[in-house]
Amino acid sequence: ASSSPLLARVISLSTKRPGGKKNASKDLVRKLKQAKQPSEVSRLLEDDQGIVNMFVVSAAVSQLRRLGKPHEALAVFERAKARGLEPNVVVYNALISACEKGGQWEKALELFDEFQQRGLEPH
Repeated sequence: ASSSPLLARVISLSTKRPGGKKNASKDLVRKLKQAKQPSEVSRLLEDDQGIVNMFVVSAAVSQLRRLGKPHEALAVFERAKARGLEPNVVVYNALISACEKGGQWEKALELFDEFQQRGLEPH
């Protein structure tokens, strides 16, 4: 799973795009939420035209969690952090839930510790 096109695309994403970014980002988030397969999430990220922010990452992570792909969700998260994006509460919640569903309790606890160290508060 670590060599998927999704992971390669996330690492190469640009976080800057002039004009129209907000509406394009909302449209991409809507499409990610409707994805039925991990490959569809991957395709949407590949076609994103550089529109990536933590809201888009959050939508991708959340949808991969819903699709039962915690490893892919975690990889998207790690790549986004490596690109300098700051994780938000929604992303951490989705990842912790994905790890719990996948039986990865140690990783869930590790993420919760990281969440607290960043000074984030659960909603």
